[in-house]
Amino acid sequence: MSARERLRLGVVFGGQSVEHEVSVVSAMELLDAADPERFEPVPFGVTRDGRWLTPAETRAQLERREALFSKRIEADVPQLLERRDVLEELRHVDVVFPLVHGVNGEDGTLQGMLEMFGIPYAGCGVTASAVGMDKALQKRLFREAGLDVAKHMTLFEHEWQRDGDAVARGIEGALGYPAFVKPSNGGSSVGVSRVRSREDLGAAMRAAFDLDRKVLVEEAVAGREVDCAVLGNDEPQASPVGEVRHAHEFYDYEAKYLDASAQIVAPADLPEATSAAVQRDAVRAFQAIDGAGFARVDFFLRPEGTPVVNEINTLPGFRPVSMFPRLWAVAGIPYRELISRIVDLALERWESRRRKHG
Repeated sequence: MSARERLRLGVVFGGQSVEHEVSVVSAMELLDAADPERFEPVPFGVTRDGRWLTPAETRAQLERREALFSKRIEADVPQLLERRDVLEELRHVDVVFPLVHGVNGEDGTLQGMLEMFGIPYAGCGVTASAVGMDKALQKRLFREAGLDVAKHMTLFEHEWQRDGDAVARGIEGALGYPAFVKPSNGGSSVGVSRVRSREDLGAAMRAAFDLDRKVLVEEAVAGREVDCAVLGNDEPQASPVGEVRHAHEFYDYEAKYLDASAQIVAPADLPEATSAAVQRDAVRAFQAIDGAGFARVDFFLRPEGTPVVNEINTLPGFRPVSMFPRLWAVAGIPYRELISRIVDLALERWESRRRKHG
């Protein structure tokens, strides 16, 4: 394939969420690893206030030497609709690989924009992305699909502000302690707190409501933390199962990205029947939200080995050392090939959509 025939692969990253720096690191790894004989990577950085940079501006930002997870996309430029140079570059990409976590990226909004622009993109569509971002909504779909989920409650900020004591009593009656409080829309465990008693509840609620108007409170499930990756469109396949081991109370942001002692074990040391049950439920969870392309499904394993679906992540961490790529590497799909497969799935899905909708 000649340089002229290569696919122009737009990689959009950064963005407005608390996972901005995580997104930048993932994008740098992907840009470096994408098959140069097949792809011409075209990077689009997005600042913390949602401003898009041209590929040339983005490359200049990436060339700054900074510590891992400290690099940000920063620029005082106009908003996207005022930047014809950015829109013109975007118009000439063949496919986009979104790596923007959180708001205006992972939540279906970026996917909707690309749909309207007529640009193929990797990963889940608008609906699946939106549901995959909302922990409360996805749990409803999981239960409807017959999947085991932790006992939980969904609460809104106005309910907490109106009568926090009544909310606390409701939590204690339905769930008890310990429990977890987390923003319904969020990622990388930012804003998540483990609550041991009512004395912890107020601070946990404030931390979650700082990030979202809706929070999820759920029982603490005792058990091992395992993950399974899913790849595919109409006939998704499950990866081997991996396990997360850490010394923290839960797998928070520090444990995920800053603590070198945290371990990803791939494949997990599990009985064959347990692994098969996790893989089966991972595919069912993916299908329950109408997933496409790829995702990672996180589980707890109860002591007897029963999998409990924690959440689905439609835009998982994408460094080679992250759980999603590592699980597929165990399955015999190295990082570079994984990128290509995901792009192929994006183009397959787009062609199917084009045939049906024009």
